[in-house]
Amino acid sequence: MQDIETFLIELRVVLNKSFPESHVKYILKTPRSLKANIPVNIDTFISIRYNSRNGRKDFALIHRGQRVFGYDNLKIWHIHPFNAPNTHLPCKEPPMEQIFIEMKDICKRLVKE
Repeated sequence: MQDIETFLIELRVVLNKSFPESHVKYILKTPRSLKANIPVNIDTFISIRYNSRNGRKDFALIHRGQRVFGYDNLKIWHIHPFNAPNTHLPCKEPPMEQIFIEMKDICKRLVKE
């Protein structure tokens, strides 16, 4: 399992590639856990949760107050797909870069709505 600082280094690298205009807004940062949001635009942000004690990771794309997409590993790795965000589809752990690429693509679609 990664420590918080290693997780944050990876997060910043991936964020700079997919959302270079955005920044991490910390809600809670301890030596073992992290709660943060990444503003994308006025209607959308990425919610990040990480716990180094148990390896729990949660990545959610929030649009107008609702999760529209996400990945997390509560019990097992699963995806909350864009067309059905309340669904849990089992998957293998995705690379963080893949998660952010998918979120960026979804953000482009949300802007067109």
